[in-house]
Amino acid sequence: MEILVAERLLNPEVGFGLQQAVLEEVAAGERGPVALMWSSSPYVGATRPETRRRGFAEAARSVETLGFPVLVRNSGGGAVAANGGSLSFSLTFPVEDLRHGLYERYAGGVELVASALRRVGADAEGGEVEGEFCPGAYSVRSGGWRGVKHAGLAQRVTKRAARLEALVLVEDTGSVREALARFYDGLGLPFRPSCVADLPARLPDVVDALAEEGRGRYGGRAGSIGAETLERARDLREGWRFIPEVGSSL
Repeated sequence: MEILVAERLLNPEVGFGLQQAVLEEVAAGERGPVALMWSSSPYVGATRPETRRRGFAEAARSVETLGFPVLVRNSGGGAVAANGGSLSFSLTFPVEDLRHGLYERYAGGVELVASALRRVGADAEGGEVEGEFCPGAYSVRSGGWRGVKHAGLAQRVTKRAARLEALVLVEDTGSVREALARFYDGLGLPFRPSCVADLPARLPDVVDALAEEGRGRYGGRAGSIGAETLERARDLREGWRFIPEVGSSL
């Protein structure tokens, strides 16, 4: 497995494009399995079903005023928020049959992320959290049901490749907490702000811990993103941002 770590991105759309470019390269057989890590300036990552909820446009405007543009991601789950203290981590694998392996990838990903966070001092485990953002069975938490959610996992599966992705909230989570509270309130969805808190680590520590877990589990090695992949990511960046229409109330 190649382990790719991008420099901090000024534009979160490039990060979304980078994930998509890597997925396409794995699907085409141009790369083998890939672990990708990146961080960027702030954003809210919503899902397509959420864009159809009443109040979505107003919710998007409310977080834009905080400096969190809304991007629409092409994986499942629910809305997330990130800033420069957050880390996007994904594992992309070639697949032969998209009907198989979904739950095994989830289970393996939860354990990998939880193990990495235990390396940096968090009492991390898999499990749901009361009032969590992006609610689902495949979360990484500490403190049990009423504790803190450190990461949520989602998947994007195509005919030839599958991407398991996790957003890990590491440090500077105060503004992320506020953006999530505004966004979920705007959509009329439950959210408990105290489920968001800093990890006892810095971002580079978490990058190193995830890379070490990747090496141990998959025989990972450091790789290079490459100029062509970055250029493809930039070409794809226009497709993610939600721009509400003037006067829209959705």
